[in-house]
Amino acid sequence: MALPSFKVGLKELYLPDIRVTLLRSKHGPSHAHFRVPLFFSKLDLRDYLWHVYKVEIFSVQSYVKQQRVRSGRENDIRPAPRRWHRPKAHKHMTVQLAKPFVWPEEPEDFSEWNMETVEAAEKEQDKQQDLSGSTGDAMENKERRERMREQAKALLSGKTKWRPSSSKGI
Repeated sequence: MALPSFKVGLKELYLPDIRVTLLRSKHGPSHAHFRVPLFFSKLDLRDYLWHVYKVEIFSVQSYVKQQRVRSGRENDIRPAPRRWHRPKAHKHMTVQLAKPFVWPEEPEDFSEWNMETVEAAEKEQDKQQDLSGSTGDAMENKERRERMREQAKALLSGKTKWRPSSSKGI
């Protein structure tokens, strides 16, 4: 087993509950871009990459990306006027790799991952979320509108006769 060319840190993580995300970037194959927790340091990332993946790096650049100020509180469903909060910032790190890493080509056929079903489920979920949100009652229901159009045509053509609804409580 090869030894690293740097002094290894002493922080031990057995089953870390952290998320280190490798992101696609415009940098060349000798650089990798990560999104890490806010408390993560450059040395933590270097040690993490060495111990978990045996990847040696030369340098690390890090920056914290602040989120835009938004109206309302963080967990509010509806934005509240004159109340503002800034969501939690994201920390990004770019490392220079000792050995280049090239992303694999994106597959052209997504049938193995059942993408049609996933996209249909996401579309349906977005639709349901829009209908159940704070403006759900203002959204138009296309099926109901079509049924009402058919009923109006039938009434105007004389195919059906108008009956008032039964008024309960009078």
